[in-house]
Amino acid sequence: MTAKDAITGLLYAATLLPLVSSVAVIFFGTRSFKQKTGWIATGVMVVATLCSLIALGLWLSGDIKPITSRIPWIPLGGGDYLFLGLFCDSLTVALMVMVTLVSTLVHLYSVGYMHGDKRYERFFAYMSLFTFSMLGIVTANGLMQLFVFWELVGLTSYLLIGFWFEKRGPQLACKKAFVMNRIGDTGFLIGFGILFHKLGAQVLLPAAEDGMFEAIALDIKLQGLGIDVTDPPMWLTIAGIGLFCGAIGKSAQFPLHTWLPDAMEGPTPVSSIVHSATMVAAGVYLTARIYPILTPAAHLFIATIGLITLVMAACMALVMTDIKRVLAYSTLSQLGYMILGLGAGAYTFALFHLITHAFFKCALFQCSGSVINAAHHEQDMRQYGGLGKKLPKTALAYGICTLAIAGASIGPWVGLTGGFYSKDGIIAGCVNYGFAVGGFGHLFWLGPMIVAYITAFYMARSFALTFMGTPRNEHIYEHAHEAPWTMVVPQFVLAAMAILAVPFLMGWESMIEASKPAVSWVQGADDVHHSFGHKAVVYGLIFGFAWIPALGAGIYIYRNGFTIADRIRHRVPGLNAMYTWAYNKFYFDALYDIAFVAAAKLTAKVLGAIDKYIVDGLVNLTAWIGRFAAWAVGLIDSGIVDGMVDGCATAVQAGGRRLAMSHSGFIRGYILFLFAAAALILTIVVVVSSN
Repeated sequence: MTAKDAITGLLYAATLLPLVSSVAVIFFGTRSFKQKTGWIATGVMVVATLCSLIALGLWLSGDIKPITSRIPWIPLGGGDYLFLGLFCDSLTVALMVMVTLVSTLVHLYSVGYMHGDKRYERFFAYMSLFTFSMLGIVTANGLMQLFVFWELVGLTSYLLIGFWFEKRGPQLACKKAFVMNRIGDTGFLIGFGILFHKLGAQVLLPAAEDGMFEAIALDIKLQGLGIDVTDPPMWLTIAGIGLFCGAIGKSAQFPLHTWLPDAMEGPTPVSSIVHSATMVAAGVYLTARIYPILTPAAHLFIATIGLITLVMAACMALVMTDIKRVLAYSTLSQLGYMILGLGAGAYTFALFHLITHAFFKCALFQCSGSVINAAHHEQDMRQYGGLGKKLPKTALAYGICTLAIAGASIGPWVGLTGGFYSKDGIIAGCVNYGFAVGGFGHLFWLGPMIVAYITAFYMARSFALTFMGTPRNEHIYEHAHEAPWTMVVPQFVLAAMAILAVPFLMGWESMIEASKPAVSWVQGADDVHHSFGHKAVVYGLIFGFAWIPALGAGIYIYRNGFTIADRIRHRVPGLNAMYTWAYNKFYFDALYDIAFVAAAKLTAKVLGAIDKYIVDGLVNLTAWIGRFAAWAVGLIDSGIVDGMVDGCATAVQAGGRRLAMSHSGFIRGYILFLFAAAALILTIVVVVSSN
């Protein structure tokens, strides 16, 4: 067996094992095995992770080109088929390891967190199916197959977010997530339709060895469409933006970002996996895969969406008091970094940040789940304080991941965490892109640089409010206790991956670099880091030590609650108004309620009134006219037709009665009458004959 065959088999096994686990739990997770289903699902994920790690080792052991595996599925005519199968390059292998590892740790964490839940086995069935869906996206060998798993991720996320469906919050949150994703997927289908119209069945064929979209881009440029490479066609720009709309929905980018914070209504393990390595990562992954066909205009659109998202979400994370919502808006902001990096041409570092973010953000959500569990499901940080004494392990893991997301370093270019290197590369690319765009283009690097300080500040704020100072709710403090080992161990493994395994993560960066498309519509976009890279002078010198005062300010202001912050907010002119806007999420939910929800309800009421009073009125009028006509016809029938028939019958009956009176019933009388009649007739005949 060759290395390629081994890698293919291992990745197939890693992808399908979660599906097998989900089906087995659904059909065999009876009461006798109910409390064992969590361990069974976790064991299966461990095997899937081992398969991915072995595939990674085989991939790194030799110079292996991208692998495609094709299984004929649906005939398209002319000898072509719609294929199922697998596409594997360096990015595939890296993300397979990341997704399976994070999912395994979340499964282990869920064993403790979901213990005692009445739908315990169903939760693990959903989690395994969710993991299978994401792995299907990563290994998809064609756009159609990717879209199938794309929709399956949306379905399973709906089931997980609304897992506690007996509560009102999860009911609304899962529906909101589902609808928002469907809006984004509409754009995906439009972009897909444009490509199919222009390129035909080519977009349905499996990926070539040089990539899913790279072959398409190369064909557009070089083979017979007569397009000037320096002037891409408008339809290609619209198609690229349309496909990216799917990423806007899945990765919760502006303006479809409002579903992600509401998804916090689901169980904390769901939050940790949805907001780290799976669902939100799907949009970034899709954007990376369609990178070869993105025109300069599409790049500008993507970079703008990413910039708006990262700045807006960071401002909202600054003021939230719900610990999970702080992390949710932090996720939005970090996703904005990734999308901005891809738009600015920082392909490698955007995807590298996707991997580093998966580890530290998953750990942060798991730490928040431990805090919430210890605080009797209280999520408001105003009720916390001093929990570091009660939850020292959780506090340590949370602190490590706070340093990771803040991009801690020991100098301008020497990072302590993978988060420093990935952010450094993104901002370096944004510096180049900003100077290339000119004008307002400098916002593309000023925005992420400022948000880097804000990130360190609001994460220090959440740490201080939760673990430092004196208790603000004695009842919660007195009854708080450390989480079981099944919840603590995954936190430390993820924290270690975020901060202690920088050389290993840098190796992943090299793998992603190897998957960078060779074909691009943006000239030089793939080389934006050659002049800056990890020697980003502007970013390094300014931000190299800025994480220290940013973290220090957050801890100093919030170490004893909101007293200092409230004083500052009310004394600085305009700050309170900005706080109100950010706390109310810039009124996007209210705007959508008025512009779309209320408009839809008003339209429904108007259409309901038209249906009731016009459509139903016409139907009812027709029915009344029919009833009246039937009544009139019935009257004629009963009064005239039936009257004449009944009259004839009555006359016949009367005549019959009168004739009946002439019959006595005596035979002698009848004979006498007969003889009398015969005599009379004979007399008449004689008289007539004689005359």
